[in-house]
Amino acid sequence: MLIVVVLILWLIKAYKKEKKNPKLIDQYRKQGLEEQDIEIFRKTMGEAKDQIQTWEKFVKKDGDLQIIEKVTGGLSSAKKLFKLIVQTPNAVLKNDDFLYKKLPNMVELVEHYDDLKSLDKLDAELMTQTTQLIRSLSEKIAKTYENQLSDDIEKIKNEVENGE
Repeated sequence: MLIVVVLILWLIKAYKKEKKNPKLIDQYRKQGLEEQDIEIFRKTMGEAKDQIQTWEKFVKKDGDLQIIEKVTGGLSSAKKLFKLIVQTPNAVLKNDDFLYKKLPNMVELVEHYDDLKSLDKLDAELMTQTTQLIRSLSEKIAKTYENQLSDDIEKIKNEVENGE
């Protein structure tokens, strides 16, 4: 009996993990993505989602990181940029730096920051440098989102003005 329950729970978890949104898949096909491209895109976005959730977990548990977030809005911008990319896969090309450099680097920084805080003998200079790096990278991520919005608005403006 226990084995059956465990098997059912495992199947439910596996189903939810592999759950695909048919509307998004159709949207990706309409935008010209092949099946292989869709799989790569979904894998990339799954990794980005995990990274954003990791970053958010560290922000929620640390007051200093919360202050940085309130000042820079980097995490909030990362979430919005993620949603934009999910809806418009072509945005990956403009935001590859965000997905492949900035976001992984941020996760690495907040993990190191957390490790530093747990040390008995805290190196104040190293902690200050790490905090400054986190703030700087958070500002860059927020600016990336701002630039994406600006590009989108400019595109719409041109379409309206040119009657496209």
